[in-house]
Parts: sequence; C-alpha cells; structure tokens
Amino acid sequence: MTRKWRIQRLASLLIAAGALAGMMNVAHADDTITLKMAHQWPDDPNDYVVQTGKKFAQEVEQKSGGKIHINIFPAESLVKSLNMHTALRSGSTDLAIYPYIYAAGAIPQLNLILLPGLWKTHDDVYKFRTSPVWKELEAKIEAYGFKTLCWIQISGGAASKSKPINLPADLDKMKVRGAGKMMEAALQSAGASTVSMASSETYSAMQLGLLDGLWTSSGTFGSFRMYEVAKYYNSPENYSIYYTIEPIAISMKTWNKLTPAQQKILTDVGQSLEQQAFEGAKADDKRVAQLFASHGVTIHKMTLDEWNQWQALFQKVSFPKFRAEVPDGGRLLDQSLALYK
Repeated sequence: MTRKWRIQRLASLLIAAGALAGMMNVAHADDTITLKMAHQWPDDPNDYVVQTGKKFAQEVEQKSGGKIHINIFPAESLVKSLNMHTALRSGSTDLAIYPYIYAAGAIPQLNLILLPGLWKTHDDVYKFRTSPVWKELEAKIEAYGFKTLCWIQISGGAASKSKPINLPADLDKMKVRGAGKMMEAALQSAGASTVSMASSETYSAMQLGLLDGLWTSSGTFGSFRMYEVAKYYNSPENYSIYYTIEPIAISMKTWNKLTPAQQKILTDVGQSLEQQAFEGAKADDKRVAQLFASHGVTIHKMTLDEWNQWQALFQKVSFPKFRAEVPDGGRLLDQSLALYK
C-alpha cells in the first residue's frame, strides 16, 4: 500500500464520515420529541381545565406536523401536585397544568393570586393577566424554573355539611379547608379552625368528618364528586371570594432545549386557547352548580352584598398579612387593587 493510496483512502473515509454525520444531524432534527404533561385532576371529560390541556396537546401535535407529541399523566400519576413546581424546575416533568399557588413557598409573591377579596368576578381575573404586576410575577416564575404557556383561571365556591357557609359569621366553630394561608388567617379570625390539604384529599376528609366545609375550584368540586358528601353549596356563578390561576406551564429546562420554531408552536397554541378557557371557567361554574343541585344539594349564589361583607374581613386580616409577610407585598397589592378602581 503506497503512501499516496493511504492518503486517498483516509480522505475518502473522512468525506464519508462527514456525510454520515450530516445525515445523522438531519435525522435528529426531524425526530419526533415526546413531552410529559402532568396534572392533579381525574380525566373528567366535563372539566374544562383538563380538556384545555388535551386540546393543547392535540393542537401542538397538529401544528408541528406530528413532530411534538405530548403524553398526559392525570390524577397525580406522574408527580404529586404539591411537588409539581420542583418537578418543573428540575425538568423531570416537561409540562404541567398547575395551580401556581402551590409554588408560593418558593415564590412568596404568588400568594397574591389566591388573595381572597382581590377579585370579584372572572372579568377581573382575566384583566389581571395583562397587567404589569402579572408580568413581574411571571419574571419571578421563569427565574425559578418554569414558564406560562396558557393562562387558565378558576373560581371556587364553598361546600359544607352541617350548615351553609354564606357569610363570615357562619364559620364559627367549623373545621374548614381554606384556600391558601392568607384566606386561612381570615377564616380563623372569624371562628373557624382550618386544615391544609390538597384538593385530592378533601372527599375522604369530608366523608370522615375531618372537615365541615371547604373552598376549592368549581371543576375540582365536580371532578372529585364533592356533591356526594356535601349538603350545601355556595356557588360562584355571580361573585366569588376565591379565584386563582392554574396555567399550562413548561419547565425552563425543557423550554431551553427546544428550537425557536418549537417554542413558537407551544406559545402560539397556548395563547390561542386562553379566551376559550376563560369562557370555559364561567360555564363550569354553572355546570357544577347544576351538578350539585341534581344530587339534592342546596344551592346558594353569592350576592354582591355578601361579597362586600367577606371582603371587609379580608381587608382586615388577609390584606395586612400579605403586606407584612410577602417581600414588596404592599406595592404589589396596591398596584393590583388600582386596576379595578
């Protein structure tokens, strides 16, 4: 074997290797990616939050030409709800439909989105999603490790067993599950004892008498069949003291691995579903009230006068607690309240 032949042979091998590498890169670029989406709710076809997640997955796959596939893991089958924010941060979960209040231990300012008495109607909540305060919270969320793709909001009422919960005075000596520590403080000041637990635990707690009543979202009341263990339901169809958000979120670790084109697909699909989710939230309040009524539960719709009485309690207890305990809480609360003047 001559030296010239060896050089020619080496050159041929290098060319072939380069071509193979190029082919491999193209093949990798064309590979389908599969993402994991988690949430805490049963796979209820009537729950608009669950169905928004499914539609998101379907439209992402369609718009990507089948190149982005999303597997959905309902009912905490992938990760427990209270651990969702750490799973998103680590990247062990790519996507989640997630009540952001569960991350308030890591991001204290998120207590704002469950501050009772801040919002009166669904329209108030939807307006908040474009506010400077929300953009500031989003920056903190992304710095922590996940990003909002689709705004989904919820309202909630109160279900109870021994007596209705329509006004603060009704809380005396009741064992209740509130919605976040800011609400819990106010409920305690009105004479209630509070129990903290995930929504998925409330059915058995009511059944066993560990709870006399609870606040949670309309959809959660329906999905977890709380109408089977409650006798009274305060419906949020007109007004509610309880609103929060549970967006479709993506891990920043996953987000940063995507190409700009893939990121655009996820963002565009998420934003395109927000108006539909907003209408779904309002429709769900009515659907769940009808579901409770069909099972013999006594229904009450909160009035504006009742809302004002509840807000007076929260202004006395929850608002000062938020200002005192949350870094920069006073400014965030003042700016949020100014949106509705």
